[in-house]
Amino acid sequence: MYSRKLALSQAKQYRTCPPPSVADNPSHKKYLQQHFSICPYCSGLVMEDEKNWRGLTKEIRKLFPATLPTPSLNKILQGQLRYIRSDLGRWREGYFYNPPLVLVLEDVGEISDDLWVAQTYHDIYLAGPGDLILSAEQTGTDELFVECWNTYRLNTKDLDPPLGQISLDIMEAIEILREDSDAYPVWAFQTKPLTNHDVRIYFRELEAEVARIFSL
Repeated sequence: MYSRKLALSQAKQYRTCPPPSVADNPSHKKYLQQHFSICPYCSGLVMEDEKNWRGLTKEIRKLFPATLPTPSLNKILQGQLRYIRSDLGRWREGYFYNPPLVLVLEDVGEISDDLWVAQTYHDIYLAGPGDLILSAEQTGTDELFVECWNTYRLNTKDLDPPLGQISLDIMEAIEILREDSDAYPVWAFQTKPLTNHDVRIYFRELEAEVARIFSL
């Protein structure tokens, strides 16, 4: 049976376990060994011989898409959903932080190439107060939720090509939720409040750390 605890476990792997491009790269072996020593999800897969090493990378590969986005010169616009560039993933204290999918909150200005984004996540089981759940029809890609409380600045060169586009009325709802986490539009699904020891609290701590890693 699927649960929020399982969803949190998968989120930790999705956010902080190395993708195949890193796990298969011998230059990362030192970092990988450190990761395996502290990661409860990867440590059980570690073996000494090369055959089982290859098996480990296959297991990690299952967690990530077969293909990665490539850089694009497309104009960056408000409402676009874009990944932070895959090559900006980085090691931090034994964990590999994978670039998240973000929502562009503003058009690029004439003076600066910096812009505000909101982080998103795909498993709505982990959505909480102030998060806006959107359907695939609303995003132009897949179901996800926007973390309206988790916004930060990026540079335009840090973003991959757009995957989807959110309408102006939804963007207006997001701006309102940034100021008031209870001010949901009438069409939106409102999540249950956080409780003591709610796993969504730990998920938000993880998401805030991801934001700190990638923000300017």
